[in-house]
Amino acid sequence: MKKGFKIFGLFITIGLVIFAGLYVLLGMYYTDGFPCFTWINGVYCTGMTVEQVNTELVAQYKCEDFVIKGTDGEELVISPEDVNLKVDFTGPLREFIDNSNPYAWGLNVFKNLVVQYEPDITYDRSLLLDKVAAWEIFEEKEIPNVTIVKGNGYELHDAYNLVPNKENILNAVNIAYDTHKTTLDLSETEGCYEELQLSEQDLRTIALFDKLDEVQSCGISYSVIGEEIPVNKEQVSKWILTDKDLEAALEEEYDKKTPGMGLFIAGNREIMDLEEEGVLAEDGFLFDYDGNLIISERKMYEFLKGIEETYDTSRFLENYKNGTGTEVFYRDNSRGNGSLIEIDEEFEYLKAAFLADTKSASVKREISMADGVKSFDAAKELGQTYIEVDMGKQELRYYVDGQLNMEMPVVTGNINRGRGTPTGVYNIYNKRYHTYLRGADYVSYVNYWLGVHKGVGIHDANWRNKFGEEIYKRDGSHGCINCPESQVSQLWEVVEVGTPVVLYY
Repeated sequence: MKKGFKIFGLFITIGLVIFAGLYVLLGMYYTDGFPCFTWINGVYCTGMTVEQVNTELVAQYKCEDFVIKGTDGEELVISPEDVNLKVDFTGPLREFIDNSNPYAWGLNVFKNLVVQYEPDITYDRSLLLDKVAAWEIFEEKEIPNVTIVKGNGYELHDAYNLVPNKENILNAVNIAYDTHKTTLDLSETEGCYEELQLSEQDLRTIALFDKLDEVQSCGISYSVIGEEIPVNKEQVSKWILTDKDLEAALEEEYDKKTPGMGLFIAGNREIMDLEEEGVLAEDGFLFDYDGNLIISERKMYEFLKGIEETYDTSRFLENYKNGTGTEVFYRDNSRGNGSLIEIDEEFEYLKAAFLADTKSASVKREISMADGVKSFDAAKELGQTYIEVDMGKQELRYYVDGQLNMEMPVVTGNINRGRGTPTGVYNIYNKRYHTYLRGADYVSYVNYWLGVHKGVGIHDANWRNKFGEEIYKRDGSHGCINCPESQVSQLWEVVEVGTPVVLYY
């Protein structure tokens, strides 16, 4: 038994001696290289020399271009090759070897040694500065005068002309490159640009722009049936009179039937007669004798009128046709007025806002709906096959499965005699062929009749030789929709009783 323990102990001793010898030999092997399980910048370095590791680290190091940005979008790109840039990890690698104990490599068996180093970077500073100094932004060029231009409203160009300070830019480049930045934005770096001294003319232009901008900066926005329309600079700038408007403005006479006609705003005053008031034309704009820019009330009203004409029944029907909405608004009357919104009250509010000494910063106004406006769900009431009569345009259109199948000019009820065609959504309630239409003061024979609503129908009118335009205002029907026989005969053949009909102005 004792002999067995002695043999076992001998084997253990011999094993330890061999292991120790091998451990020392590996330590000697790692004296001039990197010990096992060593990672530097993601490179496995075990047994490699400093030169070998440096070669791999340099190969994987990404040298990026250096980009310098000017104030007007100019860019100067400097590549590593432009400045003879060199990357070298020898210094930190050599320091690692010098400070490491090659015989402590065994510790790495239990935990890998992971190290991250930055390289030593050298470059030719003279090449860098020479390339920057040759940049085209330093070339002498004519500095433009300050100007006012028409874009999205009146805009000021070149109000603060800047010139590059070469010395400060070169210093900024030095600092940025030495700290390994990849970009340098000169507009964000203090001292790289200097403002030019403005001339008296430039200062005068800036003062004029300040007046223009004060007038065109309106904080009002309108909400029209769920959509917002801002009274922005682009819009207001159209109301400010220029010297090109002088002749027409002097001839414009006040007309109480036409809102805004012959009326102007200058400062906080309303002017009725420009010729009598007196106008100054300077720097391309019209001023009163107090130096106030002049605004046309007529143009102001035309802006609101444009909103009124845009938001009409045809707009909502188009939304339905292109799949962006199903609710359709219409004016329930037979007087020929299809306006859905009231703008007169808004015109007075808008005038008051521009006549005020100080403007409101931000005001949202909801334009009121006109009396008698109703709405319907087109998907339910019209479907995809229906007749549409646009009495404002005096056109009839027939849609089948959502596609325009037929259209023709028409003449509807005479609105000047109180016989306007009613608006609304109805259905074809009967079809007659070769029939007489009778009224209190007439009897008319027609070939094709489609009954729409009470005594109102769609029919031919052989007594007419012209349709469409504005005939209905002076020589319209008794309320029916008169059509050319050659076209209404085709409509009569295909339209079924029950087909929806939408009538609107």
